[in-house]
Amino acid sequence: MNTEQIKTAILTGETCMGMEFGSTRVKAVLLDKEHNVIAGGAVTWENKWEGGIWTYDLPDAVANMQACFAALRQDVYEKYGVSLTKIGQIGISGMMHGLLALDADGNLVTPFRTWRNTMTKPEADFLSERFGHTIPQRWSIVHLYQLMKTAPETAAKIQKMTTLAGYIHLLLTGELVLGCCEAAGMLPVEDVDGAPDYVPHMVETFDGLAAETGMPWKLKAIFPRVLRAGASGGSLTPAGAALLDPTGTLCAGIPLCPPEGDGGTGMVCTGSLAPGMATVSAGTSTFGLFVLDRAPAHLDRKLELTITPDGNPVIEIQSNNGTAELDGWVGIVADAMKRLGADCDAQSVYAALLGAAQEGDYACGGVLAYNCLSGEHLLDITEGRPLFVRTPDSALTLPNFMRAQLFAIFAPLAYGFSLLGAEERGKIVSVKAHGGLFRTRGAAQPVLAASLRLPVTVSEEAGEGGPFGAALLASYAKYRLDGETLADYLTNRVFAGAKVHTEEPDAALADEFDAYLKRYVCGLPVERTAVDTL
Repeated sequence: MNTEQIKTAILTGETCMGMEFGSTRVKAVLLDKEHNVIAGGAVTWENKWEGGIWTYDLPDAVANMQACFAALRQDVYEKYGVSLTKIGQIGISGMMHGLLALDADGNLVTPFRTWRNTMTKPEADFLSERFGHTIPQRWSIVHLYQLMKTAPETAAKIQKMTTLAGYIHLLLTGELVLGCCEAAGMLPVEDVDGAPDYVPHMVETFDGLAAETGMPWKLKAIFPRVLRAGASGGSLTPAGAALLDPTGTLCAGIPLCPPEGDGGTGMVCTGSLAPGMATVSAGTSTFGLFVLDRAPAHLDRKLELTITPDGNPVIEIQSNNGTAELDGWVGIVADAMKRLGADCDAQSVYAALLGAAQEGDYACGGVLAYNCLSGEHLLDITEGRPLFVRTPDSALTLPNFMRAQLFAIFAPLAYGFSLLGAEERGKIVSVKAHGGLFRTRGAAQPVLAASLRLPVTVSEEAGEGGPFGAALLASYAKYRLDGETLADYLTNRVFAGAKVHTEEPDAALADEFDAYLKRYVCGLPVERTAVDTL
């Protein structure tokens, strides 16, 4: 589309917007009917370690939503000279899991807990046993159960419970709903009478536990309704429009698709929804989503079973840590260069250091990095203690240091992938990756391919991530044909002509990564000792 056509599309509402509340940024993109990004906006924010939990202030979420939309609206005006008054469909995405529980007045009954909190192991083990299904510490049902046990008077006040994406969607539409992938991070979801819903026997079991602790509610009365991709998630109310755009420019009545989590939007933004496909996202956390034709009969307790936004079974390998430690070291180098009088931007420093990582010695010259800013359930690490460890005979060089930091991002994911059965591993034929880490060609992508021994594909939209996926879900809800599945829509109408780059796993690099991973696993007692003593 040319500029005049885009301007017409904006004025007539032939657009879709996706907004994602990520760990470090709130970002929005606007797509035209051909799924091109025509405008965008973003603001930064940070979680807080407060009162022993990782949290965000919800007023900050609202303020950043408004600032992000204002940046998007300004971008539209600067590029096309028109005001953003109409949007064809909106999709909201956010960090999955955690505890976000509201009372009758819509206020938090207890501070918002993010996915990063790992203080619920006894409750997770108990519910996993009772449900006969792995329930990770991050999932909402676990945090709810812990609250029922430790503060029953507080838990009894709950009238609504959702996720961050669901909360923003609720503010905008008044609808307590979630997409089925996001809902499956609150409590497992399956097909019930032709529609996605929480697993009935788990709901019944939990209602029994709630009754034992004196709760006045039943679970489905406080949990969001579960919706499949393409369903209506409600529409922007007048109050919601005023909240999103306090200038009063944006019209009410805009439809919204069901809100999804970053896992679901990650699969969508790479088009990886069919069995045999996988998505890896590398950001503040690193996770892999491996789509299967059927759920495995047995699954290691460190791995998770969820579903795609359109209902296929998915094995999720979730590492609570990702690029944040690498970002910190890049910031230190950038600061040092600035003090020395060098004039270079952070992205240039990032690219240079990732380039240096490619020059490192075999297995990083014997140095080890642990990027655990928060607990890591895959590795039995209960709290965050980032470490850099080496023996006296190791080679301390910049390339080795950076190579170790890069390898550390994918080490927990590779370890988790090794816990999958050979049959399930054999079903995965391709991986698509996204996230800012993959913008630097030739750095992270080959390492990921080697760590999983699978081809890894990155598209030119690799850095867009979640907001692009949320916008595509909105686009699917608006433009899909009768009987057209989400997978078909993405394959045939979105990514058919996408420019991609695929890295095949290099055998020598794969052997090197295996050697590093073996040493990494052997050093885990050092990391655990740091948790116990520091």
